[in-house]
Amino acid sequence: MSKTVLVPLARGFEEVEALSIVDVLRRAGAEVTIAALGTTREVTSSHNVTVVADAMLNDCAGPYDLIALPGGIPGSEHLAESAVLEGMLHEQDKAGRLIGAICAAPAVVLQKHGIIRDRKATCYPSFANRLEDKSHTPERVVRDGNLITGAGAGPALEFGLKLAEALFGGDKARELQEAMLIR
Repeated sequence: MSKTVLVPLARGFEEVEALSIVDVLRRAGAEVTIAALGTTREVTSSHNVTVVADAMLNDCAGPYDLIALPGGIPGSEHLAESAVLEGMLHEQDKAGRLIGAICAAPAVVLQKHGIIRDRKATCYPSFANRLEDKSHTPERVVRDGNLITGAGAGPALEFGLKLAEALFGGDKARELQEAMLIR
């Protein structure tokens, strides 16, 4: 059975992070749904790249094997304001299903909504002061239980591979790493 992934996008998302998640996981064989917040399926990134989402977030019923949040400002702030997404994240966490967040999203979205709690996490360095001291780690990609976090655009492919490993196992992640020439 295929693994299902939800990648919510809000105006001002970081396109390298968002599209790395989508690309790596679709190559792995996941059924990835890009979901737009707002009133249209067209979502413009922080660097003026417009992506047409597969669906509107309000129309996406779970459960999903993984919900993965790209960073970017103001994209992460818009994600944090979504009551629908907040509810989905709490349900995801309560069920022990995977949650991923990269760049600003761990601090701006997950920390705000109490998702990180006492688990280790990383984020973009300028947002690290928003994470609880006991949770922050300077690593590029961190997995702690069902929570996977990444530091930013540079490690976005590593983050995508860690998500693929969590969904499909180490052999699939290594296969993707080799095929994509990722060191």
